Amino acid sequence: MRASRVAVSAGAAATGVALTLLAAGPASAYASRTVSTVPSAKDGYGTANASLTGGDYWFKICDRGTADGYRTVGRLSKDGTSWSVTRHAANGTDTCVGGSEDSTSSILPQPLEGYYTIKVCLRDGADGADFNCSSLRAYYDGSAWL
Repeated sequence: MRASRVAVSAGAAATGVALTLLAAGPASAYASRTVSTVPSAKDGYGTANASLTGGDYWFKICDRGTADGYRTVGRLSKDGTSWSVTRHAANGTDTCVGGSEDSTSSILPQPLEGYYTIKVCLRDGADGADFNCSSLRAYYDGSAWL
């Protein structure tokens, strides 16, 4: 991280080669990944947090911000497979479903390694259309997010 700041600070003195070498450094590993929706007109928003540990996952969806009457819908899926899990946080602001506190883990598809997509949206009612969605596609190497 320090080398990146030095190269950026150098401005015109930093060559494209130096910046390319810095960008090619090792990727950061994460224990979990979180995505937030775009806020509603009333400043309500939702979050989705995925934590993959060994062969298990925890997927937590939360309704956050100002009460807006919308639910939060989150989906975790693995690219190239039909595997996915969808959860709804529909009980009002500052409520969550999933995660370690309510034991909603399950077994991941094999092989564990691969790209996963975390998508979170706001929704008006159980069967309404999703809106203000955000998503993140990230690689899981079998032990950590990269």
